[in-house]
Amino acid sequence: MRPYGALSSTCLLLAGAALVGCSAPVAGDTADASGAITQGVVLVERAINLSRDAALTAPALESEDAAPGAAAVAGSVTNVSAKFMRLSSATDPELAERLVGSPFDLPSAGSCMVLSPAAGDEATSLSSLGSIELLDAGDVTMKTDSTEMPLAARAFPDVGDLVFGVFYTSRDATSDLPAPARYAFESSGSGMLDRFAFEADAPAGPEEVRIGDVDLADGVELDAGVSAIVQWRADEDGGAGRARDIVYVDVTSARGTAVRCAFRDTGRGVIPGSLLDPSTLGPLPASATLAVHRTRQVPFSASGIDLGEVRFDLSVIGRARVVAR
Repeated sequence: MRPYGALSSTCLLLAGAALVGCSAPVAGDTADASGAITQGVVLVERAINLSRDAALTAPALESEDAAPGAAAVAGSVTNVSAKFMRLSSATDPELAERLVGSPFDLPSAGSCMVLSPAAGDEATSLSSLGSIELLDAGDVTMKTDSTEMPLAARAFPDVGDLVFGVFYTSRDATSDLPAPARYAFESSGSGMLDRFAFEADAPAGPEEVRIGDVDLADGVELDAGVSAIVQWRADEDGGAGRARDIVYVDVTSARGTAVRCAFRDTGRGVIPGSLLDPSTLGPLPASATLAVHRTRQVPFSASGIDLGEVRFDLSVIGRARVVAR
């Protein structure tokens, strides 16, 4: 399964031709004279807890990129992160993203996959990657009509001599991230990377989410072995970016296993009953969270960056319970 969020050496945008045609340059076409390429990855994430249980967690933001406090959801939790990586043209960009903590695995639209708690720790041949340098871009700022957010530079945790440098993240988990909105990103530049500025349009977050005939905010009960119908309001006002939008649904059990299904943004999708069973989610009844995400990936161009991408991931989260009938 190809990581949807990685900047593939074959295609910069959504995973596979099933979602969108590939027209971005391959890594080999953008390498500089030294045989290196620079890859920029910007993530904008917002998770809204619809449950009346304030202790509900936000698995989507539980990453090393997340701002402090992002793992505990009370209302809206947000995170912005940016990495600008210089790597050998022989390095697989997907493996590089996984190593620096920005992987995103998504099945093709209309299909599902199972994510185990150890999915992010799969073995990787580090010797094949070469060194990855996370570049200092100077002062990096994100702006919308209502928000101006300087991002904090953080040293990347040591991974032997393989990865080194800095990345950028929002300073807390409660910053305002409006959607839909136009986002602008600017840097002052440094001796490593030219000054840049680019923009990307975020879609609306999921709204009017129902599982069967039950509002997600009210908590839902899923019958083991029975398909679950997920409904939401399609983003009819998404403009040209709507063609890039994918809605995906995660049902995550207490033991950490998740069923993930991806759909085109039509307002309706079905989680197969064959995945809602004890072999996947554990002994029944099983407590779970159910998260509905709308995600959009937008390529960007900037001086000194060969491959650039902004990914928006906007989600709503509720409580679920899987029971045997």
